[in-house]
Amino acid sequence: MQYVIREVREGDLPYLAANLRSADTKELIATYGNTQFLEGLQRSVALSDETRLCEGDGFPMVLWGIIQFSPKVAAIWCCATPNVVKFRRPFVQESRAVLQRWFDERPTLQSMINFSHAENVLHHKWLRSCGATVFPSVPNGPLGEPFSPFVIRRPPLCATSV
Repeated sequence: MQYVIREVREGDLPYLAANLRSADTKELIATYGNTQFLEGLQRSVALSDETRLCEGDGFPMVLWGIIQFSPKVAAIWCCATPNVVKFRRPFVQESRAVLQRWFDERPTLQSMINFSHAENVLHHKWLRSCGATVFPSVPNGPLGEPFSPFVIRRPPLCATSV
């Protein structure tokens, strides 16, 4: 099994949009009220300060990014294909390193936040493995679906600004 984290390339987003996990499609529909997944992924990548793509066995598998919208707070997001379960361990290890790097490169950043559909159990497990606090769900989005807000706070040993 071959696994690599890399930049997004042409052709990655259409592949991901057509092959998302069912939990991610449900979350995107509940968030945006439509099934225009490719448009949504393109918009997310365009708005992000940085995106990362995990490739497994030569196929795009996970896409995630960061959008810093204030000196202290950034939003992070993620979506995946079902193949993520084949590479669960390396993805968790590498994503922890990327999140740590994002904190290190942004000395004023104190929190990474967003929300995830309450039924997206695998996403919540990944978030918790990366140090997130996942809160009880609240109705959100155009359909009023239950979403769980989450926060990843700057680790205590992470570099900070003076």
